[in-house]
Amino acid sequence: MELLIVLLIIGILAGVTLSAIDRVRERGFFDETMAEMKLLVKAITGDPDLISDGKRIDFGYVGDMGKLPDSLGSLLRPEGPLWKGPYYKLPFTEDMEGYKKDAWGRYYQYLPEDLTIRSFGNGRFTLTLRIADSLKDLFGNTIYGSITDRENTPPGDLATRLLLKVTYPRNGEMMEDSTHPNPDGFYQFTNIPIGRHRIYLFTPYETLTKYVAVTPKSRVLVDFRVPKLFRGNLIYLSSDTAASSDTILFWVHNWTKETIPVFYLNLLDANVPDTVVCYNRISARDSVCYAGGKIKEGEVAQFSGGDIDTLFVFPEERLKFKIGSFTDTLTPPNQKNMYGRKVKIRFSEGSLIEFKVGD
Repeated sequence: MELLIVLLIIGILAGVTLSAIDRVRERGFFDETMAEMKLLVKAITGDPDLISDGKRIDFGYVGDMGKLPDSLGSLLRPEGPLWKGPYYKLPFTEDMEGYKKDAWGRYYQYLPEDLTIRSFGNGRFTLTLRIADSLKDLFGNTIYGSITDRENTPPGDLATRLLLKVTYPRNGEMMEDSTHPNPDGFYQFTNIPIGRHRIYLFTPYETLTKYVAVTPKSRVLVDFRVPKLFRGNLIYLSSDTAASSDTILFWVHNWTKETIPVFYLNLLDANVPDTVVCYNRISARDSVCYAGGKIKEGEVAQFSGGDIDTLFVFPEERLKFKIGSFTDTLTPPNQKNMYGRKVKIRFSEGSLIEFKVGD
């Protein structure tokens, strides 16, 4: 009788021990599977803890390819020139399938359309890990900023001569977006995927480049400060009477030690009462800059139709401009005497001059 009791106790203890071992084993499987799923997510979208110079440098498969992997196999299988994997480090290099399975030996369910990786575990519980909250978090980010010169002046009229370009991967190919800044210097790129991208600023003088780390759900500020001045490089010296009264002669001075390209000028105001005046010719340094149709005051006279499309004003140069022939807008037009008129002219690089013709 005593032997039966002892055997019963041993059996109960063995059952309790095995049950405890199973629970510990299952707990270990859950922990192992969850840890591996987290590594898979990092392989897909990068490790946010990898930082260099204060900026995140790892964005995984998505950061290089601009898309989610079609399958977990894409993390190890090369897929073109942008692919820089492998993105998942195998514990055993000869086992090319093990990382696709959970601790119970079942294949993970990877659903890129739902942004989830799922393990069905022991059949009673399911483990689900989200890759991101939404596709927009990964592919709908924004880069924005402002462009100023070294004196913090926005580009103004020169904005159309500035071009910003950002390059980034999308669906396995390298793409680029470009835009001009606003006159106040503001610019913006939208729908940018996560990753480390390059932004270019092209100016008439030089090209500036910056790298930007775009993280999920982000609006990233990237400002540019151009070394050369946008405004005030050309200053008015004097005006003179011309051989014809319908022509303006004036001198400007480039007071800087830098060559200034001029692409157009805008006669903002000719101060002729009750009349809008026109002109049809601009010349400088004995070269014709504009010889197209009639340009009204307030309109941009883009240099074309003459000898040059870009006028370079050299360091410390004093340069004479000639604008004519001034008429009104009537048909037939009437010649306009510009002597004594107070005019206002803006150049493409931003300089604004005002003077009285003949002074």
